[in-house]
Amino acid sequence: MSSRSVASPRVAMLARAVFPLHGYGGIERHVFHLVTHLTRLGAAVTLFIQESAVQRRDATDAATRAITTGLARVVYLRYDYTSPLLPPNGILGRQINYPRYSWQLGQVAADAVRRGLFDIVHSQGLCATGYGFIRSRDPRLRQLPFVANPHGMEEFRTPDRRKWLAYAPFRALYAYGHRLADRTIATDACTRDDLPRYLGVDPHRVVVIPSAIDVAESLGYVEATLRHDLRARFRLDTADTILLSVGRLEQNKGFHILIAALAQLRDRLPPGWRWLLVGDGKERAALEEQARQAGIAAHVSFVGRLSDHELHSLYEEVDLVIHPTLYEGSSLVTLEGMVHRRPLIASAAGGIPDKVFPERNGYLVRPGDVADLSAKLLQALAQRPRWPDWGAESERIVRTTFDWPIVARQTLDLYAELIADAPRARG
Repeated sequence: MSSRSVASPRVAMLARAVFPLHGYGGIERHVFHLVTHLTRLGAAVTLFIQESAVQRRDATDAATRAITTGLARVVYLRYDYTSPLLPPNGILGRQINYPRYSWQLGQVAADAVRRGLFDIVHSQGLCATGYGFIRSRDPRLRQLPFVANPHGMEEFRTPDRRKWLAYAPFRALYAYGHRLADRTIATDACTRDDLPRYLGVDPHRVVVIPSAIDVAESLGYVEATLRHDLRARFRLDTADTILLSVGRLEQNKGFHILIAALAQLRDRLPPGWRWLLVGDGKERAALEEQARQAGIAAHVSFVGRLSDHELHSLYEEVDLVIHPTLYEGSSLVTLEGMVHRRPLIASAAGGIPDKVFPERNGYLVRPGDVADLSAKLLQALAQRPRWPDWGAESERIVRTTFDWPIVARQTLDLYAELIADAPRARG
């Protein structure tokens, strides 16, 4: 193996979706920032993703240019094989589409590896399955290191029994594909044991590389005029304590738990308190009705979805970020609040305990526990003079551990280790 391939590896990045072509979620953003920062460090990355309406419509579209700039190549594959009446990314739609996509992706990537086009293969989520199966049966492919990142593994964490049963095929695919990788990435130190537990991965093959956030990009979204407009839009000048939560309005995000906690405390909160809830989803009507029934609707604003510029400008206008999720992956929302020097109250779920430290930058709460959330909110309010120090600690944690330039370098170091010593990696 040449020294050049170790320093500037040719990477096959196997994914399905990437920001902004396919959405704005955590995995989509992870893929975008990972390939962007690896490219800046000298890696030659070929990104394999599903085709998109933007890609089909206009290859010069700004979203397409944002993805393709700097990459060695982008390979588009078909994902959706469902009928127009079946949502392609619903539970049933994914069960039809994902296995076919992963298999097709594995075949295309394997062919490129056999032709000597790459030094390492790196998969995201369920994309490990197809390539892993093909690789396990082809000694030539096993000469090349294979890294897999399962991300938040929602299919293993849902408390909803119906979803648990519906997700059974995905759990099998996840476990199978990631057991075949040379290294499987845990995105937080506090969740590294989840990979052997849920996926059956050999603990010696687990490596911790955090999910990250681009600090410079996040702060660059902030605009003074937007901050002024947002304060006027939500009448924040009359508020003395502004709370913020961000996420899809779904049961697992725990916003109903926070409404119940705020209702318990309504006579003990500052008189001008406000809670802004950013996001949309199927639970919105139920949450609005819960707030009305609890008698706190006048203090609550259901903001809906915001652009990145609006959201990051709004972070600058709030006092405390609350993330009451019932289960979680690494938690991009938590990192966003920390980037903007906010103190946090967040559930001790997923990777959040690696980011929020009691009385250093906020408080952790037991997921789904209304009483604990109420108590921690009162404790935080009593510590309000310390919030600026907690916010500074939030920023320090992000900049030293969770900023993309740091995490991309860790990823590149892992590539170099595996490429330099492939036989040991395969063992």
